[in-house]
Amino acid sequence: MGHWETPESAVSVLVPTYNRAHFLPETLDSILSQTYSPAEIIVVDDGSTDDTQDVVSRLYPKVKYHRINNSGVCTARNIAASFATSPYIAFCDSDDLWRQDKLEKQMELHLRHPEVQHSFTNFSIVTEGNWARETKFDGARPTFFAHCEKALDFALICGASLYDELLTFQPIFPSTTLMSRDFFYRIGGYKDSLGRVLSEDLEFALRCVQHAPIGIITEPVVGIRKHTSNFSGSTFATTCGEIEILNYALQNHSVTESTKELLADQIALRRVGASYGAFSAGRFTACKELLSAIPNRYLTPKLRLKLLISNSPEPIARFLQKLFVQS
Repeated sequence: MGHWETPESAVSVLVPTYNRAHFLPETLDSILSQTYSPAEIIVVDDGSTDDTQDVVSRLYPKVKYHRINNSGVCTARNIAASFATSPYIAFCDSDDLWRQDKLEKQMELHLRHPEVQHSFTNFSIVTEGNWARETKFDGARPTFFAHCEKALDFALICGASLYDELLTFQPIFPSTTLMSRDFFYRIGGYKDSLGRVLSEDLEFALRCVQHAPIGIITEPVVGIRKHTSNFSGSTFATTCGEIEILNYALQNHSVTESTKELLADQIALRRVGASYGAFSAGRFTACKELLSAIPNRYLTPKLRLKLLISNSPEPIARFLQKLFVQS
């Protein structure tokens, strides 16, 4: 045991789940195989209609299981946190995977540097059991780590807010996060009202990274599984969720005027991106709503034409849309 370690585990692992009985065992196995064993694993079942309860009670009798009425993932995470008894909490979505040293590396950073109250890790995409060689951090711009200093061979500490950076590059998924329980409550936990909005975790991540120092594990110790039942499987739906989340942040987060301008810019750019998907799918009402809310400076001639077509009567719009797509 290193001098940084505590004699007893200092972390509770929180697993919200909904109808993931077929994924949950592999997720729980990856948590149970950690070289730094968690003090407890808490599964909050958000009203599943499959055999989640049976899977947990039959295969994992030491895992603490709580069932709630379907309320959204934010509420499930908050309730899981309310049951936690350890000074640190780590979230893991019920279809994601942890490498065996995930908790060990994160907790070593926190216990060696107690000023770090929250951290996140690098990750890889996992498809049909295969971990991609490329990691999330491979796509980061150098500016993302501009205010970071090396703390350990596998860890950085960022001494400044990452809020603005997160608006253009989002590497923080719930399954990568670990924080002190005090920090979780100090920033207000997850927003229950956003629990049914795709990309709801972005709002929480934005609030987290306003507070430095921020710990970063540079190794991909988390696997984010991609599959057909992912809530984020639709690019269009995910982008629309991001628009709603960023609008919420613009209205509710305490940020500088320059950050507000950046938020507005990112909302507009995401509206443009979503409009392409809506138009291609023949969803003219959605396309019209998206483009009508964009400032004129973002409307290129091509976008103006799409808006004109979307405002046309349905039969004409569909005829013109086919010509537009083919051209």
